Amino acid sequence: MSNSIAQLPLFSGISEAGVSGLVAIFDKVAAEPGQVLFRAGDRAQALYILIEGTVALHEEGEERIFVEATSPIGELGAMSGVARRVTAKAETGAVVLRATTDKLTTYFQSHGDVAVPFYQNLLGMVADKVRRDERRTNGMRSNIISTQKRLKSVRDMILEMPATDLSEPVHNALEELIAQNRRANYVVEPPAVLPASVRLPDGQVFPVEQMSRKFIILPPEAKGAGQEWRAVLVLPDTEIPIGGEMIEETHACRVVLDFMIEEYSTRLENYLTRAQLLDIVL
Repeated sequence: MSNSIAQLPLFSGISEAGVSGLVAIFDKVAAEPGQVLFRAGDRAQALYILIEGTVALHEEGEERIFVEATSPIGELGAMSGVARRVTAKAETGAVVLRATTDKLTTYFQSHGDVAVPFYQNLLGMVADKVRRDERRTNGMRSNIISTQKRLKSVRDMILEMPATDLSEPVHNALEELIAQNRRANYVVEPPAVLPASVRLPDGQVFPVEQMSRKFIILPPEAKGAGQEWRAVLVLPDTEIPIGGEMIEETHACRVVLDFMIEEYSTRLENYLTRAQLLDIVL
């Protein structure tokens, strides 16, 4: 069993003795068909290695991919403690090795010869994933640009043609799609190294969960400001007075921002550009 596990990219560069010692801290668990290993939304607390059978990964109720032995499952989440994005369910009878994050961390603290290559391999996997995501994102961005140009061309054709009962609704639908795809609507999540928050007039401070040039998303605790919403947007190297209309949503508060003077708009643009740059692997 250790030999097949040693062939996994996650354990590349770790000696045979190191792999054996690491595998020894895992518990062997048999999963019945349909048994859930972890659910989407759960905080990741363990690393799994599938050694027998098949596990299906589900996202929003739909099967995304099947994992077959021998494969690690949830390794990125396990070492960062982030929420699971998918639900892992045994498709057939499956056998997995399971080690909690705490147990792994304790082991690595006293086995640097295993910890260093393990984390190097993990970082390499993250970098490869981000690069693949970048390629897909660049492809989607290119499609959006070409689609935007085509939409504008069709809109102009409608304006040049004799009016019919369909002219106005089709034109309005195209205008809505064109506006939706504009760069101003692109959303970023403030990264940990570039935190963003808002400070209300009464001194309360709330973190910004998402933001664009047109709106910001705050946690649900920020509800209650009403139509005349005013605050200061606190960024790492500047503060920007902002205002807008708060729209209370189920799990968050959306503030549609008022028009900003050029100086403040430029500061916000600079921050968003820096935040977006962190999403690119240079």
